[in-house]
Formats: sequence, C-alpha cells, structure tokens
Amino acid sequence: MSFYTYYPTKHFTVRLKKIKSRDPQGHTRINNVINRLLENPDIADGRMTDTHHGRFKKYVGRREYRLIYYYCELCRKHNKRLEEKCGHCELVTDNSVIFFEVYHKNEKKNLRDPDF
Repeated sequence: MSFYTYYPTKHFTVRLKKIKSRDPQGHTRINNVINRLLENPDIADGRMTDTHHGRFKKYVGRREYRLIYYYCELCRKHNKRLEEKCGHCELVTDNSVIFFEVYHKNEKKNLRDPDF
C-alpha cells in the first residue's frame, strides 16, 4: 500500500498548533485521523458546500473536530477543476493530500476561505 504525502496549508498548521496547546488529546486524535487519511484519502465522510465547495470532510470523533482536505491525484484526474481554488499544483506531487482546515464542529458557521 502506498502512502500519500502530508501537505498542510499555513492556516491548517496554525490551527493545529492552537489545538495542540489547548487540547492535547484532541490533537492526538486528529493526528491519528490524518495518518489514516494518508493511507487512504477516499475514506471521507462527505463533501463540503459553501466556502470549501467540493473538498472532502472527515470527522474526528462524533462531537469534536472536522478536517477539510483534498488530494491532488483526484483533482488532476478531473482536469484540475479545483486548481484555481487550491493554488498548490506547482508545489505538490500527485500523491499528496492537502489539508486546508481543521475546526471544532461548533465553529462551522465561522468558516472562511483563508488566503493560501
């Protein structure tokens, strides 16, 4: 089984560091889910609408965090349809998973499309 490459955006990295300091157990659970996604990014729990339209979401536990991601192999297979929104095509390889956002489920209404 081939593993995908982890590629977090700056915004994702900042949010993950805040979670690590506030909720170390939540951070551990997030990392476990990230590792599972790097093994098989098709295990998404659905697709996003609105700001992150078309990207995948993955739940981290029932009551806690959500990850928003997409993987380059699928985007390039579909004629780079998210290239304008992502902006990372030149930087990453086909076997990369780009993580855009991590948020607590109570913060969904505050989601915005960060500057990548």
